Parts: sequence; structure tokens; C-alpha cells
Amino acid sequence: MEVGPTCHYMMGGISRRCGNCEIGPCRDSLAAGEAAAGLHGANRLGGNSLSDLLVFGRRAGLAAAEHANKVPTPPIDSGRIDEAAREMLAPFEHKDGESPYTIHRDLQETMQNLVGIFRNKEDLIRALEELEKLKERAGRLSVEGSRLFNPGWHLAQT
Repeated sequence: MEVGPTCHYMMGGISRRCGNCEIGPCRDSLAAGEAAAGLHGANRLGGNSLSDLLVFGRRAGLAAAEHANKVPTPPIDSGRIDEAAREMLAPFEHKDGESPYTIHRDLQETMQNLVGIFRNKEDLIRALEELEKLKERAGRLSVEGSRLFNPGWHLAQT
């Protein structure tokens, strides 16, 4: 059986302060869990990442809540809310669009085949070309069903 590195070993992480999970000089940004490097380094094992997420996720959540209580609430622009709602609901209107599952699968294949552990200039250029095509296809996504518990719609929003 061949044994080799997998994508699991490509974990990087955002450097952050351990006390409140602030990211470098950005006092308004927080990181915890798989997004952050830190206590266990960039190559965390599964068991370590859970404890990291629990401890630093709580710290980040508390720091975020404290920060939110200090920031004045900006005025609400109902026009922007309506625009965001239309954008979120657009996949229900595209009756002849493409499935978000198909685009997601093609994105995974592109990243696995062209942007894996071993990279070269030609593959990265091809990956950028494929990503542009996927971006265009994603603009025509179509989902079925209702807004309740609709994983296809959720996938269309990512």
C-alpha cells in the first residue's frame, strides 16, 4: 500500500494572540480552530484541533462579544438589506441554471488536480482559468425546493 501526504498536512493558519484570539495588528478580526495556527502549530492532529477549537473558540467568542458591545450600531439601510435578500434568493429564480453540487464537485476536482501538494506554474495558470469558468457558472446557479433546510441553497451561498 502506498502511503503519502494528503491535503490534511496543508493546514496553515492565521497567527493570533492566544489571550483573545486577535489577529496580528487587526484588533477587529479574530481567529480560532482550523483557521488559526498557534498552540499545536500548523500541522495539528485531529484530537488537538478539537481542544484548540473549544478553548480558543470560546476566547474568540467572548472577545467578539466584548468588542461588539463597544462599537456603535451603524444606521440600517433598508435598500441594502433588500438588495442582499434579492441576491440571496436569486438561485430560486434561475430555473435553467446549474446545480451548486455540480459546480462544487468541479471546484474540488480543479483544486485537487491542479493546486495540490506539488504545484507548478502551468497547473496554477490552468487552475486560474478553470476558476474563472467556475465563477461564471456560479453566477447562474439554480436551486429547488424551499428556503427551509435546503443544503443546495446553502451551498449556492458559499
